[in-house]
Amino acid sequence: MALPTEFQFVLVTPEKTLLNEPVISLRFPLFDGQIGILPGRAPLVGRLGYGELTVTDGNGDRSFFIDGGFVQVKGAVVSILTDRSIPADEINLSESEEGLTASLNLSATTDSELADRDVQQQRSRRLIALAKKPR
Repeated sequence: MALPTEFQFVLVTPEKTLLNEPVISLRFPLFDGQIGILPGRAPLVGRLGYGELTVTDGNGDRSFFIDGGFVQVKGAVVSILTDRSIPADEINLSESEEGLTASLNLSATTDSELADRDVQQQRSRRLIALAKKPR
């Protein structure tokens, strides 16, 4: 029995479906580390982190920034539901750097404010890293 070589990938934000196409592999951050998905993967539901989503299809790799959310692997379909997804080549480096500067200057006194500030810094740093990554 031949193993599958592709699976269907669906990338959805609250506004629209960004991708719905066959792919060869995926790589993206979960809240506690990176994961790679290949055809035939066992079922999975996971919470996403912030960072780079790499989509590999017959034309090569494409990168996106994803902003948290959830992933579901069910059969030959992988669905990512995220608050925000930006193609790597559309990330505005200066806006990302301004966001990091703003988050570094936030004063936080409660645990909730500290956690929010840390998340904003983490998002900004990962956006900047992806914007600076050679393509």
